[in-house]
Amino acid sequence: MENIFVHNQQTNFQINNEIQIVLENSGPKKLYEKGDIIYYQGDFANSFYYLSKGKVNVFMTSPEGIEKTLNTAQNGEILGEAAFFDKMPRVSSAKAVTKSEIVVIDRKKLIELIRQYPRLAMELLENQAKRIRMLSSQIDSMTFLKADERIAQLLLQYKITVNKKTVVHLTHEEIGNMAGVSRVTVSKILNRFCKRGYIKTNYREIEIKNQNAIEQILSNNESCNFL
Repeated sequence: MENIFVHNQQTNFQINNEIQIVLENSGPKKLYEKGDIIYYQGDFANSFYYLSKGKVNVFMTSPEGIEKTLNTAQNGEILGEAAFFDKMPRVSSAKAVTKSEIVVIDRKKLIELIRQYPRLAMELLENQAKRIRMLSSQIDSMTFLKADERIAQLLLQYKITVNKKTVVHLTHEEIGNMAGVSRVTVSKILNRFCKRGYIKTNYREIEIKNQNAIEQILSNNESCNFL
């Protein structure tokens, strides 16, 4: 197998590096420009997707046209697998946030891959379990948590380690969509976190400086009381 570059730092939803290599080599990559729709809510799924490079928003749209972000996928994640496996219409859409390279995997290709790499089947099951846990967590968050607690939860959920720094690659708008609060509220809360030394905001990233303090917010030992 040829040597290819695989990101070593994993988010909560990245598959492991060995399986990333398998999927990277499983077929040609399709290029999506920023703003391109990868799949639509309501479509039937003949395939799912491996995100080799880029950033993708997975979102639901209400009958009134209101969008709710479910997840912001990054390198090394798979997309659209739920509808692929249950053969029901897709419950969400996916849109490229940046220029993205994606491998499309249909049933024939998946069967071939599992025959060659049985570990892939377990990896997909584990990934589905993580997705279910994430959605349950979002419901709990919207129901029971204050705005600052929701944002703290997202920072911990999407943190990765890059060059020995713990960072989050989400915009204020993406955080607001997932947390169910306005962009103004996100900015106020992140500014308060900055002043307290919990985080540092850099260009296109949030650096976590005091993870224990952010975890304490979720433990209800401290609250910014914005709402």
